[in-house]
Amino acid sequence: MEFGSDGDMYLPGAASLLEQLDKRILIVLRDGRHLVGMLRSFDQFLNLVIEDTSERILMPDSYCDVPLGLYIVRGDNIVLLGEIDAEREEHEMPLKKVDPEDLDEIPEMPDEKLPWDFD
Repeated sequence: MEFGSDGDMYLPGAASLLEQLDKRILIVLRDGRHLVGMLRSFDQFLNLVIEDTSERILMPDSYCDVPLGLYIVRGDNIVLLGEIDAEREEHEMPLKKVDPEDLDEIPEMPDEKLPWDFD
């Protein structure tokens, strides 16, 4: 049995998500979308079941959460996953929250391509 530097048991791979069960998480997907919701279940392939899911649309000075409901996310589409501190999100968020009904249209992200130079 392995233990981390703080004495807690270390769980490798997808099992490390046990600490995030029933907590609010933010997921960044390969296609650039951001999902926010309550993590309810996962498997060894990092497939996730997320309840009360919203797609978070980020704009320069604000953000909008578009409700989606219950979502299943395939593990190989996940780029980043992290727990959200609800208190900090509510009181210390530098962006202003906008209702989806107040948006005329969802703004397009700039279509700038990053130069990749592997030579």
